[in-house]
Amino acid sequence: MPKPSIFSNNYDKQMKRRRRIIIMIIVAIVIVLGVIVSGAFKKLSSRNKSSNKENINKNVETNESKKADDTKKVIPNKDQNNNKNYTVKLSNGTEIKLLYNIVNNEKEYIKVEPKDIKYTISPSKKYICLVEKETQKMILFDTNGNQKDITKNEYVSSSGQSFTKDNILKSNPNYIWCKNPIFLNDDNIIYISQLPWFNKADTKYVWKYTISNNNYINNFDSVGEISGKDIQYGNLTQDGLEITVDGVEKKLTISK
Repeated sequence: MPKPSIFSNNYDKQMKRRRRIIIMIIVAIVIVLGVIVSGAFKKLSSRNKSSNKENINKNVETNESKKADDTKKVIPNKDQNNNKNYTVKLSNGTEIKLLYNIVNNEKEYIKVEPKDIKYTISPSKKYICLVEKETQKMILFDTNGNQKDITKNEYVSSSGQSFTKDNILKSNPNYIWCKNPIFLNDDNIIYISQLPWFNKADTKYVWKYTISNNNYINNFDSVGEISGKDIQYGNLTQDGLEITVDGVEKKLTISK
């Protein structure tokens, strides 16, 4: 914009007009710069907010991931650690669990699963004994879950004639070769059988198996032979096992 001549008659007016134009240009420049700066600030602020949001989301994801990891890594409590079991398969194909606890660094049996399995646990809780339903095998489990067949598989009569369990059960599936074992102590197991007779369908006898010498007897020093149609076990005390035979109470004492 040319500067007006000082010799012009309109010099003052032209100078005022010139100043107004300059001021308007300056104001316009300031406004434009303000808009540019404001836009840049908003863009930067938006980037910061987006970055913060991403960081927050990452933190949330990290926390959720940690929670998921913590859920997978469940630390079992002492009860879960102490309550253990052996899974074993019987000869008839039945799979059972022998549950035990760790007490003073030693295993103690507590029960057998499933619940329909009949069993007995020794006083020290170191052994389990049970009879398989179909085969009538009497099985002994030690503290490591090892099983041993302790069935009296053969009976020899006084005349020397041999009768095997499998042959008798094959000819008479209802015959009771052995059932209802119960520990008298850690070395002796009492059970019920129809032995030594095969022609007395209603009569049952009490037998004892000794683990240490693998011996079977049905005639006891304290009470002699115990037989009857209905034999029920009573309390097991320090003195022996209470047995009710056809309504009559007897006590099978433990040899000292």
